[in-house]
Amino acid sequence: MSEAVVPLYHQIYVVLRQQIVEGRFGQGPLPGEIDLAKQFHASRVTMRRVFDRLVQEGLVRRHRGLGTFVNPHPVKPAATEERTTSLLGNIIDMGEKTAVKVISIDEVHATPDVAEALKIEPGDPVVKVVRVRHYRDRPLSHITVYLPVDLGRPLQRKDLEGTPILRLLEAAGVELGRASQVLTARLADVVVAPLLDVPVGGALLAVRRVVLDKAGRPVQLLLGQYRPDRYEYRMDLSPMGGDSANVWVENETRTGLRD
Repeated sequence: MSEAVVPLYHQIYVVLRQQIVEGRFGQGPLPGEIDLAKQFHASRVTMRRVFDRLVQEGLVRRHRGLGTFVNPHPVKPAATEERTTSLLGNIIDMGEKTAVKVISIDEVHATPDVAEALKIEPGDPVVKVVRVRHYRDRPLSHITVYLPVDLGRPLQRKDLEGTPILRLLEAAGVELGRASQVLTARLADVVVAPLLDVPVGGALLAVRRVVLDKAGRPVQLLLGQYRPDRYEYRMDLSPMGGDSANVWVENETRTGLRD
């Protein structure tokens, strides 16, 4: 299967977005369109399109005569609330169709981001599980999962290699409720690239998912990086208010594997 060509503007957008999120530019101005056009061997029209998208997403703001600045309070991407019977069930089903290699299982201190997702205090202990998932003997995804210690400590490596984590949580008595998920783009780093058999800097689909039980307690934070040529995310939509409506609402969301 030949790899799809990613448009240049999107490649540049992914790079700049990641640099902004990582704080490379601080609160100062970003390089100008002309400088970035030279850096990325792109036209000013392409760079303007990149900046328009960054502005639209709330990551940067323009000041006439001063330049483009990182937004100190960026708008977070909207997360989609998924029903257990659709997306979570589909995720579990996909997990059962793939093979997993466990890279590591460790008890670590929660970073502020992990603590916020799991509704615990920064520095509290959590169980971190890193795995690489394969489909038909080819790498599909690099997955890092954080679990509350009471749920993570009992898990064994042999169980993690043979059973999806959500299945293990259900077996432990957890009643899965809902999930909040954000999809973004990311570039493969020097750690992930060889594990997924992609070049460093190759585009990946990044997934950040928080799973809650029926009582509203977060039971899992998942940070996944997927090869876009082997994984897809599909949504069924229907017009709101009739066939002529301009607003479309989600009926069902599914994930899929590509050969």
